[in-house]
This record gives sequence, structure tokens and C-alpha cells, in this order.
Amino acid sequence: MANEASHSTLLLIAQVIALSDGSISKEEEKMILDLPGRLGLTAVPRITQVNLPQLSSLGKQLITHGDRCLAARIAGLVAGVSRNPEDQQDINADERMAYRELIETLNLENSELEEIEYSVRQQLSEGKSLLQTIGDALFGKDQWPDEALLAMNLDVPGMI
Repeated sequence: MANEASHSTLLLIAQVIALSDGSISKEEEKMILDLPGRLGLTAVPRITQVNLPQLSSLGKQLITHGDRCLAARIAGLVAGVSRNPEDQQDINADERMAYRELIETLNLENSELEEIEYSVRQQLSEGKSLLQTIGDALFGKDQWPDEALLAMNLDVPGMI
């Protein structure tokens, strides 16, 4: 499992992919706002078009092979869920360019990448929210607490 530093980097990657087409969907915005708190991360900066870090530099910060695979998966999930109404393809051209920039940096085997992209398509077809989908990617399928349960416990000290 990723540590706090790699979680922060993975969240920054998700933000950069989300912003790469110049707009953020409501689901992307919800994920960007909610996920750091759910992961217990307090030092994840909110990025904007002005301070957009390079995906290649973020990708180089990921030390383990598992984190690099997870980065590819998260980037694919964010890009795949954020289809704009005018987009002709599942991933718009700007997000596809950003995704490819990241993938080049991660140095994954083609077979690994094909498997990751297949699992991303499968996960996106399940119709879960992006927040639940990213939680599944970070912690394993169905290991993420139910969003309804979390919503009930938001005001209880010590709860997620």
C-alpha cells in the first residue's frame, strides 16, 4: 500500500489529469475535495491551471512499481470518467496527451499497461462514483467504506 508521500503524489496526478483539459467535472471536483481528507492527508495542495505541475516530474516521485501502476490506473480512471459533452471519444484529446505524458514517465511494460487499462474500462463500466472507484484502486475493491456510512459519521470525532 502506498505511504502518505506517494498518496499525496497520486492525488496530485489525479488533479493534473482532471485539469489537463481546462475544466473539472463535478465528479472530479468532488473527488479532489473529498479524497485527501478521507486518506488523512492534510498537506495536499490544491492546484490550478496556473500552478499545474508536470506529470513527468510527479511520475518520477513514485518509487515503487506498485505506486507507478496505481498512478496509471488512477490517471485512467480520472480521464475516463470526466467526459465533456462535446467530446467524441471516451477520453478527450487534452486528457489523452496528459495521460500519455504520465505513462511515458512510469516505464511500465506494455502487458502491464494493457492489463491496467482493461481494469480501468471494467471499473468505469460498473457505474460507481469516481470517489468510490479511486478508493477501490487505492485500498482494494470494496475495502473503501460505504459513502452513505461515511456521510452519517462526518460529525463524529475520530471517524473518517
